[in-house]
Amino acid sequence: MQESTFSVIPLLAVLLPWASLLAILAFPKRAERLRLWLCFLGSLATFGVVLSLLPGVLDGNTYTIKLASVVESLEMRLTVDTLGYYFALVVAFLWMLATVYSMSYIDHKHNRFFAFMAMCESFMLGCAFSANMFTYFIFYEMMTFGSYPLIIHEETTMARRAGYKYLVYAIAAGTVLFFAIVAHYFWGDGQLGFGSYGVLSLEFASRAALMTVFFTYLAGFGVKAAIMPLHGWVPDAHPAAPSPASALLSGVILKAGAFGIIRVCFNVFGADLLRELEVYVVMASLACITIVVASVFALTQDNLKRRLAYSSIGQVSYIILGLAMLAHDGALGGVMHLAHHALMKGCLFLCAGVILVKTGKKNISEMAGIGYQLPITMICFSVAALAMMGTPPSVGFVTKWLLGSGSLQAGLPVYIVVLLASALLNAAYFLPIIYIAFFRWEGDEVDEHGERHHPKLVFGKEADHKLVVPVVVLAALVVIVGIWSNVPGFPYSLVSKVVNVIFP
Repeated sequence: MQESTFSVIPLLAVLLPWASLLAILAFPKRAERLRLWLCFLGSLATFGVVLSLLPGVLDGNTYTIKLASVVESLEMRLTVDTLGYYFALVVAFLWMLATVYSMSYIDHKHNRFFAFMAMCESFMLGCAFSANMFTYFIFYEMMTFGSYPLIIHEETTMARRAGYKYLVYAIAAGTVLFFAIVAHYFWGDGQLGFGSYGVLSLEFASRAALMTVFFTYLAGFGVKAAIMPLHGWVPDAHPAAPSPASALLSGVILKAGAFGIIRVCFNVFGADLLRELEVYVVMASLACITIVVASVFALTQDNLKRRLAYSSIGQVSYIILGLAMLAHDGALGGVMHLAHHALMKGCLFLCAGVILVKTGKKNISEMAGIGYQLPITMICFSVAALAMMGTPPSVGFVTKWLLGSGSLQAGLPVYIVVLLASALLNAAYFLPIIYIAFFRWEGDEVDEHGERHHPKLVFGKEADHKLVVPVVVLAALVVIVGIWSNVPGFPYSLVSKVVNVIFP
């Protein structure tokens, strides 16, 4: 590993979203438009700062800054390594688009939403740039409480219940994580850092002790990663939250748990120790169960956002399955899916928001002919939905191809059966939405001969450009990143650097 260079840029990236928060608080209520544009400029500046680090990261450089020392060998430190930078780039980009979308979607009078949105971005970037598990835990827990107001924003009974359930799950998970970190610190000779690939060893502790550490980490991070049966908060939180918050919950916040598991597998245990302990068998089993069962549950949901929520539960476990393969292509596909899923599901949730704003419809059964009322939105929805099934040349196809290749490298072709079942189930719950949108019309009548008569089509006007532009950008990237995956800054260019070291 290369020596880290001191830099204030990681800290600047973490602090910049607070400028948006201060702008919200400082400017008078009558300056609504100015406050909103300052929020957007804050998210744009944050993305720009993160993007400025790309050339150095691609060259193999790392950047670090120490924030505080708690006790000896226990400190808060930010470090930009390749893996953390990859996650930060996904966070900053999706947050910027969600901020643009929120400018039109959220009532301007609700300063609280934008304030906590900015705060939560700061904490998410803190997670991405954490140099050790202690720092990650601090930002991870602050992110939990920062995201709670986003879920309950609409203050309905459903939103309050969903928020309460989220807190119960998250606080319980935080307690488990705290135990895991203490055990890791004790049995790992005080080594909590992410500076190498595998710091724990059977030389430090017994097999039982290390397995305890692993499974407590898996349980703690598994709540945010929505691994079944720890997923219970997700189907309630997504429909209750405003659509931009749902996009961030699915696209980024669920990934905070998955990214924690990536750090545990790569940086804490390492591939060799995972093989020795054979814990990957349990991890793969849980991932396969989650992928299939969540997809089956998605089939039964009429509420669009609830169907998308169950879809997210299954899709995030692709990441876990890729890690559990302990093979080059499996790990590559799994970690790349962190960004791929963010693009696809971010697009789908934002499309659901446009549908709600323009038509007031939440249920799929009510959406007949909506493809003609909102053609751009539903075309983008269809692109992302087809990508979720693994249709080439999308990012979803890249993920499934690499995971399939990884399963063969691992000598476990049974995983291909799981991936095929998932693809078929994805088709079963996404294709009917596309069919209803474009091939069914509201007011259809069937005569005595069984022939369907359509009413005259009514072509609607698309939503405000602040809602449509982020949707179009994400839909375009779903295809572009799938075709030109080798472009510097795209997932492959960053993830391959890490995976090639771990699985040479």
